[in-house]
Amino acid sequence: MFKKTLTRTNLNEHQFPAQKTGQHGCKIRVLKKEELTVLEPLNRELFGEKRIINRTNHDFLLILGAFTKDIPVGFKVGYGLKENVFYSAKGGVLQSYRGLGIATDLLETMMQISKEKGYESFKYDTFPNMHPGMLRIGLKKNFNVIFAGWNAQYNDYQITLSKTL
Repeated sequence: MFKKTLTRTNLNEHQFPAQKTGQHGCKIRVLKKEELTVLEPLNRELFGEKRIINRTNHDFLLILGAFTKDIPVGFKVGYGLKENVFYSAKGGVLQSYRGLGIATDLLETMMQISKEKGYESFKYDTFPNMHPGMLRIGLKKNFNVIFAGWNAQYNDYQITLSKTL
């Protein structure tokens, strides 16, 4: 399927429903690659590392932030993995903001945008002992488990979930 060529301008000008404030009081918005530094303190708190993503030179990189009063409380980063597959690489929500639907809104927004850009499938990995919420969300949203195995690097099971968009 043909995907539109994206520029940062037309991506950020596009109005997505999740850009309005949700019931949780957070605003979700698309960030430019240059704005990744805004998420570094949040990423450090959530994952104990400065690195948010290994590389940013993907053909289509999508960065979403959830903000309350201009303070980031959650994020999600993903990219086009193959011609028709979009991969959500990393994301999280501050502990004090969990259970409010922010992670679900970030996931749904990322799925919506990737579908609009021509991707047919959406997938992500999760580590259920470290981050059980994303497994629950994926199963609730009718994702299929396509891989489960032990990941020695994270000392946890790695579960890959996938869904047709």
